[in-house]
Amino acid sequence: MTTTVPKHAIPVVQVENVLLGARKLGLDCDDILMKAGIPPLLLKSSLGRVSQRQFARLLRLIQRETHCEFWGLCSKRIKVGTFAQCCQLMVQAETLGEALRSGAHFYHLVFDDFTVRIQHSEGLVWVRLHREVELDECGEFAERAFMFFAYGLISWLIEEAIKVDVVRMTGTRSMGQGDASLLFNAQVFFEQSENAFGFDPKWLDCAIRQDQVSLHRFLRSSLGHLLVRYRDRSQASERVRCFLRQHLSEGSITLEEVAYAIGIPSHTLRRNLRLEGHRFQELKDAVRRDASVNLLSCPNLSIMEVAERLGFSEASTFHRSFKKWTGVTPGDYRQDSLAN
Repeated sequence: MTTTVPKHAIPVVQVENVLLGARKLGLDCDDILMKAGIPPLLLKSSLGRVSQRQFARLLRLIQRETHCEFWGLCSKRIKVGTFAQCCQLMVQAETLGEALRSGAHFYHLVFDDFTVRIQHSEGLVWVRLHREVELDECGEFAERAFMFFAYGLISWLIEEAIKVDVVRMTGTRSMGQGDASLLFNAQVFFEQSENAFGFDPKWLDCAIRQDQVSLHRFLRSSLGHLLVRYRDRSQASERVRCFLRQHLSEGSITLEEVAYAIGIPSHTLRRNLRLEGHRFQELKDAVRRDASVNLLSCPNLSIMEVAERLGFSEASTFHRSFKKWTGVTPGDYRQDSLAN
């Protein structure tokens, strides 16, 4: 039996980050969370996750409450619709290089806190964020969010995940940047002097494959989707995740069974996962955790049915696992997430 569910869930640390501007403005963040269907209690656990749908709704709500497209994080309000206007310019370009220059120039007119620079050095083309003012915690996250969305956007423009060679980020991994290597499909260096990512200049010659029609569909979709859409499907960890997502009900599946199914010797798969910084059981737990977050938001499924779809033979076992993964029980999570 196969089960189709949304692929990835969002760590609650990112929820905390996007709320920084709202908190600075004195808004009722618990009320915003409840309207987004996110239990405020979930934020008390560093292990918690929310669905992409919940996260996307939260982004829209914060934009509406702050009247700012960047969620009140910057020193001045960024009008809602700014991103769409930039995209309108970029889809008219013929190549990615031309689109990048147009986008960087556009945001130079928008942001006061930092400048987007496209530069060539070290044999790479770099998207660099140059600070114009000393940034607080809100500004730090604004830069990181801009980096994530910029990468997702330019990959969307050419309909291919750009292979990033290196990512440099200010701050430490503990600042909610632990998933950065997954988002960029690249090694990330922390505590750097700038936020930047570099890639092979050959990508600049890629043709823009989007138009006004596809842009309209793109802008209607979740911005949160950009954070997970363009992962490198050739990586061993992504191939394992994909297989596990398609066989959620087979809870006892082993690494050897996955290796056989995707045509890789088990010792090779284990080594490749280790080189990518992953362990099979951790991937398995993460896939089931993300699926559970999404399935629990479906009111027509009982908790026992959710457990069965995840390969648990008993609801009590699922109960213990979910609390270990998120810090709250399935019942508490469902009650609060469906309350709105």
